Amino acid sequence: MKRIGKLESVWRYPVKSMRGEEVEEIYAAYTGLMGDRVYAVSSTDAIPEFPWHTNREHEEFVLYTPRFKNHQDTLLPPALEATYEEALNPPYPLDDRFAVEIVTPEGKTIDVDSPAFLEGLKDKSEGDLSLYYTQKNTVDCRPLSLFSLQTVKQLASEMNMELDKRRFRANFYADWDTEGGFYEDTLINRRLKIGERLEVMIIEPDPRCKSITIDPDTAETSPKILKYISRKHDNNAGVFAAVLKEGAVKTGDEICLLD
Repeated sequence: MKRIGKLESVWRYPVKSMRGEEVEEIYAAYTGLMGDRVYAVSSTDAIPEFPWHTNREHEEFVLYTPRFKNHQDTLLPPALEATYEEALNPPYPLDDRFAVEIVTPEGKTIDVDSPAFLEGLKDKSEGDLSLYYTQKNTVDCRPLSLFSLQTVKQLASEMNMELDKRRFRANFYADWDTEGGFYEDTLINRRLKIGERLEVMIIEPDPRCKSITIDPDTAETSPKILKYISRKHDNNAGVFAAVLKEGAVKTGDEICLLD
C-alpha cells in the first residue's frame, strides 16, 4: 500500500444541482456519501432517463443553499463502530432526520417539501416540477466523484483564468503528494484506500457538462471552460469511483494506492 496524497476536502449536495456543503467527516456507503443528493427536482419537460430540473436549465439553482435541519444525524449512521466489528451494513436514521430547508438566492428560508418551494420555481421550467427523495442518492452515474487540486491548477494555468474548484462539484477533492494535473486519470481501474476503512475503485473519467461553466457564487456562465475541456481533454475532467468497502472518511485522510 502506497500513499499518494490526502483528502483535501469532502463535499455533498443535499439537493441535486444546488450549492454543496463541505463536511469534516462523513460515511461513504455503496450508494455514495450519506445525505448526498437525497433530494432532487424532477420535470416533465426532461427526458425520461434524466428527469431532473438542474442548473443546466436554471443556472441560479447553484445559488440555492440547502441544509439539513438535523445536520449531525446525517453524517454518520448510529452505532457505526459496532457494525464495523460485525461487518454489517449500518442502518441509516429514519427519513425524517433528513429534513432539509433551503435558503433561496433572495435570502428566504423554506422547507424543501413545502408546496411554496416548487411554486417558487414554477417559472423556471416549461414542465411540471415534482420533489423526489431517496436515501440512495440521485447521482448522475457513479456513487462518488473525485477531482484534484492539481487538475484545478493546471486547467487554470492552461486557460489563463481563475478557477474555483467548486465548479466541478466533486465529492472528494484530492491533494496529490507529487503528481500533477489529471493524475487521477492514471488511477482508472485501480483501488484506493481513503482513511482507515473506505476502499474505492476508480471506474472512469467524468464527462463534463454545462454545470462547470457556472460560477458557484454568481451563477454567471463561462462557456469557454467547457469548450476548452472538450477540445483539449476529450471533454473529461475528474473521475468517478465505486465503493468496494464502506466506511467513514474525514478531511485530511490519507489516500493510498492498493494495487
